[in-house]
Amino acid sequence: MQLPQASAGILSLATYITRYHHDADYIAAHSHTPADVIRNKIGWTQKNVPGPGDHTVEMGLRASRKALYYSGLQPEDIDLVIWSGEEYKEYRSWPVGPKIQKEMGLKKAWSFDMQQRCGTTVAAIKLARDMIRGDGSIKNILIATGYRNCDLVDYDDAEARFMLYLAAGGAACIIQRDCPKNQILEGHIISDGSFSNDVLITVGGAAKPITKQALLNNEYRVTCVDPEGMKKRLEMKSLSNWLLSIDKALEKSGYTRKDIDYVAMILVKKSAHDYLMNQLGVKPHQTRYLGEFGHHGQNDQILSLELAIEENLVKDGDLVLMISAGIGYAWDSLLIRWGENHGH
Repeated sequence: MQLPQASAGILSLATYITRYHHDADYIAAHSHTPADVIRNKIGWTQKNVPGPGDHTVEMGLRASRKALYYSGLQPEDIDLVIWSGEEYKEYRSWPVGPKIQKEMGLKKAWSFDMQQRCGTTVAAIKLARDMIRGDGSIKNILIATGYRNCDLVDYDDAEARFMLYLAAGGAACIIQRDCPKNQILEGHIISDGSFSNDVLITVGGAAKPITKQALLNNEYRVTCVDPEGMKKRLEMKSLSNWLLSIDKALEKSGYTRKDIDYVAMILVKKSAHDYLMNQLGVKPHQTRYLGEFGHHGQNDQILSLELAIEENLVKDGDLVLMISAGIGYAWDSLLIRWGENHGH
């Protein structure tokens, strides 16, 4: 049975942060980018990197176990698992949802994996809300994500400079129908296929199978095929598309920019972050720049929210804006009415 007006909220969330990092000096020593540029122009100081056992799915599992514990639910209460983590994981051509089910004992649930690069988790939260409305048998959804694309970045590749801050970690959240708190409002997503061939790994797929020579040439790393062209096209479209996505989400939810209380944002270079916050009228204490963590891909918004809770940056009744962007290119915005539901 469909429940088109059913509400859904974030019952719990959690992250897994690795114990290891590369700082700006380390990155500078292994790349073409000076440490002062990394710190002062790009805007970050260090990034998390994986230690022993910190694999993509394993990190997502560690966060998922915490999210389930915080929720107060039992494994049999979970109806659906959505893997929103990266394609780069322990094994290739490996469905992750069933692995999450097995390791956590989620015998009642079914599962699937989805992918929108670094926008996947925001898109998954919106999708979870929509699935709850579309299927009355679904009450509790676990969204799990892991990320260690730092492995795919060659510090010595000048074309990959904008990806130096890719990091590693895990995150998870549980979305619940008729949740008494953290209500998911409306979202809006924009994608543009003109960027579809810009950032990729050139070998290892059907078009160009991996070879010994390709491995020796470091071709298994992610690279930008047309860096100058992509930069020009992004400068024309990215921030305007983001703002359009945000305004559409606000409009659908019955709010305007002045109503935003906190922004859980993907990590981008500091100048772009500050520009976007200025456009939205958001003050520094109403967001969290993740410069000491690096870019955790689609985990960033959950990490930002967890930090906001720890640092008392959000309170009951706040309007939280989650925004992300994924290579390809997609721009995602989603609104959450934070805290206990009081009839908003």
